Amino acid sequence: MTRWSADQLAEYMTKLEQTTDEPDEGSESNLQKKCMKYCREHGYPCFHDRSKKKNEPGWPDLMIFMPKGRVVLVELKAGSAKLRREQQALKLNLCYLGHGISVVRSFRRFLEIMKGGEDVNSNGMR
Repeated sequence: MTRWSADQLAEYMTKLEQTTDEPDEGSESNLQKKCMKYCREHGYPCFHDRSKKKNEPGWPDLMIFMPKGRVVLVELKAGSAKLRREQQALKLNLCYLGHGISVVRSFRRFLEIMKGGEDVNSNGMR
């Protein structure tokens, strides 16, 4: 079993975050509103934790439940914002277990994921 130092892990997680996705203008909350509206309009139950101070940190912003047992986990980020340490750790753990978390900076990217442009459940690395 390979053991990584904290610096090696941080470097690896940074690479996982890299994307060619051009961020949308505006705030993360605006992007979140668009994503949640899409889910409502398409009948996909979407959970967003509104009590972050009471729950364990690091969980993705949106947990979206789709047909055929597909669950999409999305961490929204505005601009070039990075994942916090807790988010990095949870993402790595969930990826290890076969569950991907997509870091999304644009509504266009969100739509690609929702329309099945990639299978984030089996990929585990998005």
